[in-house]
Amino acid sequence: MLKNKNWIMAVMAVLVLAVAGWWFLGRSEGRAGPVQIETAATTTGEVRSIVAASGAVRALVTVEVGSQLSGQLAEVLVDFNDSVEEGQVIARLDPQTYETRVREAEASRATALASLALQRATLTRVRANTYNAQLTFDRTETLSERGNASAAALDNARAALDAALADVAVARAQIANAEAVLRQRDATLEGARIDLERTTIRSPINGIVVDRAVDEGQTVAASLSAPVLFTIAQDLGQVQIDAQVDEADIGQIAEGQPVNFTVDAYPDMQLTGLVDQIRLSPTALNNVVTYTVVITAANPGQRLLPGMTANMDIVTGERDGVLRVSNAALRFRPSPALEGLTRPVEAAPEGAPRRGGEGGGRGNPADRLTQQLDLTPEQAESAGTVFRSAFGRAQAAAQAGGGFDREALQAEIDRGLQAVLTPEQMQRYRALAREAANTRAATVWVQEAGGMLVERRVRLGISDSQHTEVVSGDLAEGDLAVTRAREVRE
Repeated sequence: MLKNKNWIMAVMAVLVLAVAGWWFLGRSEGRAGPVQIETAATTTGEVRSIVAASGAVRALVTVEVGSQLSGQLAEVLVDFNDSVEEGQVIARLDPQTYETRVREAEASRATALASLALQRATLTRVRANTYNAQLTFDRTETLSERGNASAAALDNARAALDAALADVAVARAQIANAEAVLRQRDATLEGARIDLERTTIRSPINGIVVDRAVDEGQTVAASLSAPVLFTIAQDLGQVQIDAQVDEADIGQIAEGQPVNFTVDAYPDMQLTGLVDQIRLSPTALNNVVTYTVVITAANPGQRLLPGMTANMDIVTGERDGVLRVSNAALRFRPSPALEGLTRPVEAAPEGAPRRGGEGGGRGNPADRLTQQLDLTPEQAESAGTVFRSAFGRAQAAAQAGGGFDREALQAEIDRGLQAVLTPEQMQRYRALAREAANTRAATVWVQEAGGMLVERRVRLGISDSQHTEVVSGDLAEGDLAVTRAREVRE
């Protein structure tokens, strides 16, 4: 048995070696053929950068109409899709309970009013008693001075006067109390009348009833919160879409950006809107963080209904007539098989001309501003002074060991240009500065006429699904950017 096992292992080893040899010889015999280079010409055209999102359509202003009172609905006067006006009666609660409370409050107020009248009459009476007591005291005092009245009589007259004055003070206090009770009863009556008025539910705005949550005869309870009876949309001629944007894309979104969207109900209808608000509060679901982006849009013919799902493309950048390169060319890197066919940028002959024309390099910032903002000669000269001064101080600080603070430099330039540019030009400059901050460096390999692959350094802007904007660098229209290279074997 052992011999058979050893014989089998030996045969397997021979087979493995034979297969390996065949593969190796086969590889050795195959001769490398030419390298096939695939290119895509750089062109001038449009580049549109978009962020895809979806969200629910809703009215710009939606009011939930509730009831502040508990009770049974005696009438429901509107239905779904009814147009209502501000102040229009849309429902009524059974008013009997609240009418009874009003009558009770009116009776209580009448009692308080009568009590006040009684206290005022009492005051009049005690004032008369006080007047008589004063006269009696005055006479007794005069007689006592003449010796015709005893001291006891004078003391009795004085005591009677003091008692009468005390009765006046008590009467006045009782009147004040009665007046306070009357004010309390007035407030109670006013509250009862307000509650009675609230049994009539009115529309707070002009709009359309988009939801009715109650029926006639239903009892509503408002013990803890006001129950929602109706939902009214103010104006369906304008709608709002709450789109959820991933945290990776939210940095590209800005207010005022255009939005193209469709809804499933009308797939052939292209609609447009604008980014109105970026809400700072995040939403986390299954470890995915999103932010709400509010988009406003017109609703022609009010065909968009609340609750519809909008599938949208938020246009984060749009360039027309710019130099663009294929996205595939940005991913290409030469393999070792192309050794001898490539020339890195460092190996370019000294003094070789730079490519790309005016936009090929970064250039003078003042000159670029002059072209982009259409500056006057005076503005161009002042802008140049601002840039030279700012760059000079930054360079001096760096040489002194203070480092290079890009934010401080930009802030200094910004302050200087405010005195040079118009508000409109300043707004455009800040937009251009934001765009420049979003550029990135990249490498593109270009096939020259002789077949050599030459490395070109560029700065890129926005991208779409096929192309990327070339902001600056050694690339010109018509250059053949390499997208792929593969070895063809014979």
